[in-house]
Amino acid sequence: MMPLAGHTPIHGRWSQHHRPTATGTQTGRCTISRPGSGDGTTDDDDVWHPPEAAVVYQGPCRVTPQPADSRYVVSGDQRVTTRGYEVAIEWDAAEVREHDNIHIDTAHDPRLAGVDLRVTDVRMASEQWERVLIAEQDLTDLEAS
Repeated sequence: MMPLAGHTPIHGRWSQHHRPTATGTQTGRCTISRPGSGDGTTDDDDVWHPPEAAVVYQGPCRVTPQPADSRYVVSGDQRVTTRGYEVAIEWDAAEVREHDNIHIDTAHDPRLAGVDLRVTDVRMASEQWERVLIAEQDLTDLEAS
């Protein structure tokens, strides 16, 4: 079926109309921060402290696992194990970038609350209901314990 000439089957405000529904499915809460820039500081005991991270988003989110199992990559001379997730946040959130950090503040699954992820990709789409981020969890330290 073809739309009439000069018409579109998707209304111009389709995205705006569906955003509240998308946000309603974001039942977790997360904080996204950007690593600080600069040299950091050294305290009186000569201990170095990295620069403060800046919070770029704090609000509802939906976290779903990527279909693939955990994967192994070699970084330097160390094997690193990661697991992928898709994280959806509100459409009008501030810009999120690759390498930003996501902390899952609350989630219905108690094992997910408190998990830290790193953004590896920011997805774009023609319909704008929510911001979709691809992130990974570093499982290396969890394997050692």
